[in-house]
Amino acid sequence: MNETERIQRLEELYRQLMGSDIATPQEVKAKAEIISLLPQLKAFIQAQDTPEAQELGQEMETLYKMVSKWNPLSAWFRDEEELVQLYFDILSKVRLFLIRHKGPTEESSTLVSESLYSTQQTITQLAAVVEEIRVTVKTLLEIVSPTPEVHARIAGLSSRALEFERRIADFEASSGDKTEADQEKIEGWKQALQKLTKQIETLRKLAKKG
Repeated sequence: MNETERIQRLEELYRQLMGSDIATPQEVKAKAEIISLLPQLKAFIQAQDTPEAQELGQEMETLYKMVSKWNPLSAWFRDEEELVQLYFDILSKVRLFLIRHKGPTEESSTLVSESLYSTQQTITQLAAVVEEIRVTVKTLLEIVSPTPEVHARIAGLSSRALEFERRIADFEASSGDKTEADQEKIEGWKQALQKLTKQIETLRKLAKKG
């Protein structure tokens, strides 16, 4: 995999992590891949031995440390604002660096067109995030003055949490052999239950403040 393919893959992982339908196991795999790709791309960039390359390499090292510390089991990637912003900034800077480094070649033209496509995809994705934030703000405004809708939302999340608890209990009580796929499934349920529980606790705390 060359440097162009690495930046392409990092962009794909960014879009995947910013999606609203990503599951925790996918985030765990994405984190591992990012941690593997960043040092390789950083080594190529710093090998150019220019002030710009060294500065960009330092920023990539900061990103590497932030990704390493991020725990997908306790927080969605898209909720880590500082991490998301730095990741996006570095993607843009690396694209520009590679275009400048490669000069007027066919590959650099490909980099430009792909960069424009990536920007378009990111804008579309950010629009979806803004919409999600708008819905969240609407929810919080409702919580300030609790309504039956807010209590119904809490009840709905609680019902989902109870369903996961039932599945987990049934699975652990079963006496049959459990495959690796079964273990991954139950781990996914436990992670989903953990996130649901946090959402419910947050909603209840905010509702009490109203």
